[in-house]
Amino acid sequence: MAAPFKKKTRVLLEKDCEFAIGTRNGRVLELRPEGYLIFWEEWTNPETGECHESTAGVMSYGAIVTENNYGNLKVLRRPLAKHFDREAIRRIERLPTEVARQRFKKQYVLAIQDMLDAGELQPIRDDFCDNIVRIVARGKNRYDEYLAALAIRENKRGGARTTKSKKEIKKSVEFHQGFKCGQTMWKWYWQWRTDGDDGLFDKYRNCGKYQRYDDATDNFIEGILGTLWDQERVTIKSLVESVQMALDAENERRERLPVPAAKLKKAGYDYILRLIKENAPLDHKIRKHGWDKAYKDLHTLGMGIETSRALQRVEIDEYTVDLFVLMQSTGLFDHMPQSIKDILGLDGFARRVTLSAAIDVHTRCFLALQIVPEGIESPLKQTVEMIYTDKNSIADAAGAKFGWPMAGAPETIVLDRGAGYVTDDAYDVLASLGITNLGAPAGKPWLKPFIERVFRTIHSDLLQRFSGRAFSNVLEREENDAAGRATLTLEAFLVWLVRWTVDAYHTKKHTALGMSPNQAWEEAIKECTPRSLSSDEMREVFGVPGRRKLSQMGLRVCQIDYQSDSLMQQFVDSNAEYFEFLRWDGDIGTISARCDDGPWYTVPAKDERWIGKNDIDLREWLQQQQDEDPDEFRARRDLINNANRESFRLKQLKGLISLPKTPAELRKDVERFVRHADTAERRHKAGPYRGLLDDADDGTRNHPENLNYVAEAAHEPVCDGGTDFDDDSME
Repeated sequence: MAAPFKKKTRVLLEKDCEFAIGTRNGRVLELRPEGYLIFWEEWTNPETGECHESTAGVMSYGAIVTENNYGNLKVLRRPLAKHFDREAIRRIERLPTEVARQRFKKQYVLAIQDMLDAGELQPIRDDFCDNIVRIVARGKNRYDEYLAALAIRENKRGGARTTKSKKEIKKSVEFHQGFKCGQTMWKWYWQWRTDGDDGLFDKYRNCGKYQRYDDATDNFIEGILGTLWDQERVTIKSLVESVQMALDAENERRERLPVPAAKLKKAGYDYILRLIKENAPLDHKIRKHGWDKAYKDLHTLGMGIETSRALQRVEIDEYTVDLFVLMQSTGLFDHMPQSIKDILGLDGFARRVTLSAAIDVHTRCFLALQIVPEGIESPLKQTVEMIYTDKNSIADAAGAKFGWPMAGAPETIVLDRGAGYVTDDAYDVLASLGITNLGAPAGKPWLKPFIERVFRTIHSDLLQRFSGRAFSNVLEREENDAAGRATLTLEAFLVWLVRWTVDAYHTKKHTALGMSPNQAWEEAIKECTPRSLSSDEMREVFGVPGRRKLSQMGLRVCQIDYQSDSLMQQFVDSNAEYFEFLRWDGDIGTISARCDDGPWYTVPAKDERWIGKNDIDLREWLQQQQDEDPDEFRARRDLINNANRESFRLKQLKGLISLPKTPAELRKDVERFVRHADTAERRHKAGPYRGLLDDADDGTRNHPENLNYVAEAAHEPVCDGGTDFDDDSME
């Protein structure tokens, strides 16, 4: 007979199989080529309360498989399986302690059956009571053999523990104190004969399921608790005392009524705590800690954040380390300019430093980790730049065993709305790089949980290993002088931080990944290689601008000459002298330059040894340059001084050097230099201007004072006698 369908399909149900999908129960009537013909029972929508009548319809095989994959399919009864009462407790729902007690009772029941088969015991209740000692002895011996066989099976599994150990099983049945009774053994035996192994399960799970307090007491306690919950964070002990006092006062009031009412029961600690957990855990949390704290602790995450490739989502944040370090200038900072040292605050005092970090969500790898100096207002640009750059040289400088190759162009960056990130400069950087910006509101750490979690890992795994650790509050700090106990310098802290990142964090197996972050990165880049940027693009975003004068050698920037054909042509043909440039530390082999707001073009270094090098290579080369030799300096100094002295002596012999003037001669020269200057002060002293012959008719023409005035007005020298004029001057 041909199959009811042509293609191979996964069949999970058969005819007359009863199942449930969510709240709907159904039964398979028959299998058809297009799917199952199902009879659906009446059901009620739990969200709307709408009742639906029973109906029949066809459901495809693939739809049933899909519901099974999502965990919605539940088989209630197979047609060939034993009928199971829906109200009964399924074996899978039994607790391990219940199973252990059932197996304990089964060994005694099997011992009784052996005695009945051997004729040593009659199926009479009185005979069970008379032979209770033999029954208990046989049952105990059989149960010990069962435990021994269980222990042997555990040892043969190579250490894998598949069941409870012997000690755990014994502990779970110690409460059986009344089993050494013939009546109990009689009851166990006939329960087993009637219901099989399921008949040996006890009903201890139903213990305690009775209402100890009536509804009136519960309502009264809930009303009292509602007035006590606030953000003062009242303890359960205080709540219990307040509730008990209120109950006592209420009972006293009821007793004084004309017709005394029933008293309320006194509540204890456990009951009030259980009442809070059962009826108002969310309300209690909100009113005790505030809505934000309650949402942080109790909100559900659902699917969470999903990524499929490296650098798909990157989280950035800052963290002030819980450790004091000594801000001393050591060999690591010798090549830095003094301005940068001032920004870092290398003054020798002990302070806490702030880190700016970026982590890749898909692989949990650090993409950036650096110190944020106090003078930097927006650290985002430097952190994003570090994401794009290869950090193997940093790991090598710190002495790490593993590399730090994690770099590339991120697709999305998540950062908070702190003052350092909500700036025009930060937005310009992200827009220029084509990065999607997801801003998380402040105080919502669960929106960027991965970077927050790794900061706690730094605190618990690295910082606690060194002295000088600060504490979160005064109670934890006690008498600990964190600044006085600081032993790590800034250089040592940076080295340990890099080594911990590369050799400890990246190499440790991550629970969520199932592998180390280093391994996760290697797997991710095999499937999708991270995208990088060209040097021109990096210079455009992260380049440092400047202005230099063009010379015959080209543009000299940071002791490197940059030259190109276009620069040489502009030097010869145009009058342009000063050029703007962009220099990026990650590639000093080329710069971008322009003149008079013209287009940017790339200019390579004149010396080919700098092509493809970075600023670290330049600084290492500068450090290797030898300082001036003192003997060589003294020799050059003595030569210059001796040559100058000999030259002066020879010039004196030839009369080529004039002798210095005396003070009197210098004063006379000064008077000669200023004698004929015309100033406002001299014009005021001279009075109004008069012609040379204006006073010839009044008889005072030859008066000495007038002669002096006329002489001064005409800028002519006056004779010492004041009366002897040259007649030729009057003609």
